[in-house]
Amino acid sequence: MRESIPTRRLLLRCWRPEDAPLLKDAVDSSLAELRMWVPWAMQEPSSVEVLALRLAGMRARFIAGEDWPFGIFDPGEARVLGGTGLHPFRDSGTLDIGYWIRTDAIGHGFATEAVAALCTTAFARPDVVRVEIRCDANNHRSAAIPRRLGFQVTRTLRESAPTVHGAERDTLVWTMTRAEFEAGRRLEHKTV
Repeated sequence: MRESIPTRRLLLRCWRPEDAPLLKDAVDSSLAELRMWVPWAMQEPSSVEVLALRLAGMRARFIAGEDWPFGIFDPGEARVLGGTGLHPFRDSGTLDIGYWIRTDAIGHGFATEAVAALCTTAFARPDVVRVEIRCDANNHRSAAIPRRLGFQVTRTLRESAPTVHGAERDTLVWTMTRAEFEAGRRLEHKTV
């Protein structure tokens, strides 16, 4: 897996421990929004030192080929705009894409651009037959991304993840197959 993926407006790059201050700024400034949708945010905020250790672990798994988390950076790498990744799923040949965007960068198409680039990267691997995206059924902004890119909802996981209020939420599973990708589904945000 490539450690960095440039797009038209972004740089997706494997996290490094020295990214911890930029990550902390992005997460801390977006906690209210993130806690609504992503379970990991309920454990935040973390110190820069804790984040650096987490990022070192992410980098080690990336290099080992076990998981591929990326930071979403502006092209000059001066600002973290969010995070994303390609994550192997239980099924052989399936990769899951997760993503989040800092609150002050929402609404500019950055998540769509990042996800399109990761789809292209995923399907460049001959062993990948399917890419999935999972999101809270009530997160309409997040669901718009796979819809825009031509993914299809293939199932709903009922009461599958906790919310910040302790209730269980439903999760939509969006899928794109290799055949759909190769047929030219709407991946208009190609990598450069």
